[in-house]
Amino acid sequence: MEYSKGELALVFKELEERGVDATVIGNTSVELALGREVFEGDLDLFILNPSPIAERKFFEKLAEDLNWEISSTEIGTPSLLIPLEKGNLIVELYENYMDLEIPIEIIEDRVEYRVNGVKVKSIKPEYYLVLKARQGVDLDKLEKYISSLKQRSLNIKLVEYAASLYPEDERELIIERLRSCGLYIA
Repeated sequence: MEYSKGELALVFKELEERGVDATVIGNTSVELALGREVFEGDLDLFILNPSPIAERKFFEKLAEDLNWEISSTEIGTPSLLIPLEKGNLIVELYENYMDLEIPIEIIEDRVEYRVNGVKVKSIKPEYYLVLKARQGVDLDKLEKYISSLKQRSLNIKLVEYAASLYPEDERELIIERLRSCGLYIA
């Protein structure tokens, strides 16, 4: 599934107007940093407020008001199915729950992009690399993003900082996976 900058801006505009504090945490964070016009896959958002789990009814009402559909992610948090010109966009809404553990420092150090006049908040691409390495899936995608970011701008210190936020055993595995994908850090 692909979606455009305009469609990304529409999602953020609708969420912001309803008081949702959302941050891009998925591969869209890297694609934004690389200046892409079209994004691949679904849209993964970390929601600071309101809680997607405790306030599920809020998101059900939001979906109903906007003629979107609501479903669930693999871990049970809500996801939104948004009709686009071509197909549908799946927007997965996350918070720290079960296996998803994102240190708040990563979310608080987010960047803001202006996309079609709308403020889109995202984690820094270096943080995405650490989250993806921790997850341990799609390492071929991780390798591709590392290569692309190295050609433009990649702050190794931010990668090291994000990895340091995890316990030592996890940090070692993260660093090992990053190295196997072409990113050599201390």
